[in-house]
Amino acid sequence: MVINGGRLENGTGSIRLSPVDYLLVLRLLAVAIIVTGLTNPQVITKTSTKSPDSQTDIVFALDISKSMLIEDIKPNRLEALKDVLNRFIAMRSQDRMGIVLYAGESMNWCPLTKNYPLLLSRINKMEESDLGDGTAIGSGLSSAINILRESPLKSRVIILLTDGENNAGIIDPQMAAQFAKRLNIKIYVVGIGSTGFALMPLRGLDGQKYYQKIYVTLNEWELKKIAAISGGSYFRATDIKALQNIYAAINKLETKKIKYVTTLNYSPCFEWFIGIALLVLFAEVFLKFTLLRTWPA
Repeated sequence: MVINGGRLENGTGSIRLSPVDYLLVLRLLAVAIIVTGLTNPQVITKTSTKSPDSQTDIVFALDISKSMLIEDIKPNRLEALKDVLNRFIAMRSQDRMGIVLYAGESMNWCPLTKNYPLLLSRINKMEESDLGDGTAIGSGLSSAINILRESPLKSRVIILLTDGENNAGIIDPQMAAQFAKRLNIKIYVVGIGSTGFALMPLRGLDGQKYYQKIYVTLNEWELKKIAAISGGSYFRATDIKALQNIYAAINKLETKKIKYVTTLNYSPCFEWFIGIALLVLFAEVFLKFTLLRTWPA
């Protein structure tokens, strides 16, 4: 049985299909499409996003006491540190980073951010301390911990740098390290510069630079203890090359393999079926009053 030229042929005869038959087919097709739409068909799409487990929040707790101007690391300790931090940040692309500065007291210098131009700008604007005399390591650590305690990430790190020993503030550095441990915050400690007598550059009233001999100490025992308590490591840098290697090593230790989380998204497409059904019904109406209106009987 075949349809030929509007006739239904079954070998013994033929039945001519009327315009009503064609319109009925379109009407049934529209109904079938609507029924299919009512079954709530959905379009499934996949999206892949970087897992939070691939990321680390890092806060630099940086000593900017006046002894950071000593020139045993050229051009001086502070400027050498700026250069190394610029290099370190260039090696990271997934992480938020922030800065705490400390001397006799501490201050938040840059919030956790992925705005790396802002971060680099704040680093390059660091100057010798207006935060009072001394080195309040405990205060610097506490400020860094307070930033990271609100972080939702599992991996949180403080990179503490100092060229002296804790001699200011009311917070004991080891107590701060214990608090960091309870929050699962790891501390890497970097001791920078030589110890003993060193020449501190100063400016006279006439603007001329002169040097004053001072005695510089570094309490490595306490710095190692701070790192050990939190599960971190202690490093010592007496020249620019060692400082660069230390930050490169920390970068390697805290670089994680990027993981992706695949999510299936289900989007209902009922509207599509309704739209197609309306088009079919429109075609039915159009044919009824145009082509099929003059269809031969």
